[in-house]
Amino acid sequence: MKIGIQTWGSDGDILPFLALAEGLQAAGHQVTVAYTSVDNKDYSVYSISGGFNSFRAFDTFTVGMNEAMDAIVETNDPMKQFMFVMEKFFNPAVEAMYQASHKLCAENDIVIGHMMNHTLLTAAEKTGCPRVVVALAPLAIRTKYIPLFGPNLGSFLNPLTWMLGDYAGRKKLFSLAEKIRRRAGLPPLESMQKQLYESKELTLIASSPTLTVRRQDWGDHIQICGDLNFRASDRHIPVPEGMEEFISSGAPPIYMTFGSLAPFRSEQTDQIMSDAVEKAGCRAVIQSVWSGRDSPHIFRCSQAPHAKVFPHCSAVVHHGGAGTTHSSLRAGRPSIVVEHAFDQIFWGSELQRIGAGGKVLHRNTLTADQLANAIKATLDSSEMKNKANQPGGIMQREDGVKTAVELIEKKFQAQN
Repeated sequence: MKIGIQTWGSDGDILPFLALAEGLQAAGHQVTVAYTSVDNKDYSVYSISGGFNSFRAFDTFTVGMNEAMDAIVETNDPMKQFMFVMEKFFNPAVEAMYQASHKLCAENDIVIGHMMNHTLLTAAEKTGCPRVVVALAPLAIRTKYIPLFGPNLGSFLNPLTWMLGDYAGRKKLFSLAEKIRRRAGLPPLESMQKQLYESKELTLIASSPTLTVRRQDWGDHIQICGDLNFRASDRHIPVPEGMEEFISSGAPPIYMTFGSLAPFRSEQTDQIMSDAVEKAGCRAVIQSVWSGRDSPHIFRCSQAPHAKVFPHCSAVVHHGGAGTTHSSLRAGRPSIVVEHAFDQIFWGSELQRIGAGGKVLHRNTLTADQLANAIKATLDSSEMKNKANQPGGIMQREDGVKTAVELIEKKFQAQN
């Protein structure tokens, strides 16, 4: 099959789709990926090594994510956070993204898209091209068994929260989607949750079954495939010089990273992390863009291959991104989650639910004492270590990309 893929966002939104593209290409399909990086990053090295085609749909954002994160982290309101992101990092690219969407739909047998990408939905409807949705977190997939927000009101009243969220989202987040749809001669969206976040053809939830509960009211078109990570993980990221020696020279260190959010308040963050390490009396690898002060207990790096390094650490301090959440759990290591925004509190809460993490901390109120206490509690908890280790072995045997490829082929190969 000829398959077009379109995604948008940061590393955590783009790398899973590149992993899926490589898997589909290896299975004999002809794959083209269009991506829009909010950091204006070039991911062509992945398509070159993976043997598929790729191009940037848009790469001229003028607002930096570091600058934007100040406004995002200051509010705990997810709707305001998403409104800001859409205004600064989606809407400026929407016309270029729609052109890319239309090209993919016109030139391929099926298309696969990020659940937030309304331009691909419009282009797929306009051209009649089958569309697969990939959800990198299950929290936007509608179910009557949990509310979209607030306390659980039961299966009779929970749907009201989803209806309210859908109405507010269409009005505040996707106004440009309606303009494009009108121009394409298509009717307005009746429901983001039923039309955009899901595809009746196939919706893949890219999360491990160890973390994601399948809801009884999900139809067969919704499948949990596992997280989409490269099997030869972190291939383009070498182990920093001196890291292996540091790790083997003493007690297993904790690993501290806020992923793509590392530039946000980097000097302050590094100071909090460094002070917390000293207060907790442990060793640490700190992934930071800030050089920080010298300490024999700390090894600093700008990046490292998590799949190779995490298994040699005692715990992972991270921001609760989907990728780092799965990487830490796959390594069998407990987490200390410091959420910044978006779905990060969800992943932190899921780790807490299965016992592989403690109470979720918040970047806006984080202190060195608070982080040190969380580190000590985690390292002292044999129960938390065991709870993290149990799903780790299961996840190491999972292959989300392979499962996703099989589900896509099962659904569409007979039609082509």
